[in-house]
Amino acid sequence: MPLSPEAQQIVDASARRMGKPMYEIPVPELRAVLAAGAIPATTPIHHSEDLLVPSAAGGVPIRIYRPSDDEGLPVVQWMHSGGFAVGGLDQNEEYLRSLSNAAGVIVVSVDYRLAPEHRYPAALDDCRAVWEWMMTVPDALASADVRRAVLAGESAGGTLTFALAQQFRDRGLLMPAAQISMYGTATMQVTNPEFETVLLSPADCHRFWDLYVPDSAERDSPYVNPAAATDLSGLPPAFVVTAEIDPTRDGTEKYARNLQASGVEVELRRYDGMMHGFATMTTALPPARQLFEHLVAYLNRIPASDSAADRR
Repeated sequence: MPLSPEAQQIVDASARRMGKPMYEIPVPELRAVLAAGAIPATTPIHHSEDLLVPSAAGGVPIRIYRPSDDEGLPVVQWMHSGGFAVGGLDQNEEYLRSLSNAAGVIVVSVDYRLAPEHRYPAALDDCRAVWEWMMTVPDALASADVRRAVLAGESAGGTLTFALAQQFRDRGLLMPAAQISMYGTATMQVTNPEFETVLLSPADCHRFWDLYVPDSAERDSPYVNPAAATDLSGLPPAFVVTAEIDPTRDGTEKYARNLQASGVEVELRRYDGMMHGFATMTTALPPARQLFEHLVAYLNRIPASDSAADRR
């Protein structure tokens, strides 16, 4: 199936805005171009605040969204997209406000360090530092139910979600109630070179991977390349989203099936006619709105009875 007409319009507009493929654009320029294209935040939110979470590297900036003062709200730790090299707290502002309101969850958005200035494992370390901070139930989350905290991310953030879930298990850390990955690449491999757009091509994949993990020996680590893991048992339930037009689609879907084969509860959804990057485009793409509804429903199904002790 080709791109839907609405998706094709977005891809064409993106091509005009960028002027050339992403892999040819210097990182500072690419950051500026993508930041300028961020969807403006217009949805009211009960409360939001920016904080700095302590870490060995000097602190991780986060933004917290709270839909109400109700006690016992679940928490979503969100990791943004951007090939590990671009993006930040403003990137998903509108989407996360809407998600917080619709699902009744506190969202903690992580501004992890970016490559090439900060290569692997900087982003992973930052996201883990935020998770460990959340599990201490700090004052900023004092009324939240961190027993129902989940990991979630889009693209590179989805890859970090997969990797973090494995690392938490291996280190004996408190486990998330679920892992949610929107076309996060589960393997550092182009499995569908025929499915490229200006929003992600095989050349873009290789460029971003080279920026994030230039040492080829490190790419065998499951914390870089989640599909390299030999043991997927004991991982949290997963909500895995793929786009039909995505050069890494089949590798990620294979990882989801391997999770299932290892006894992990997995909900795998492929969105036909959609391209990598579609999920947060809810104002322009009907399938993105459908995905948003599915995500809200999934978050609402996470049981309140789950305990932190049970997730060790």
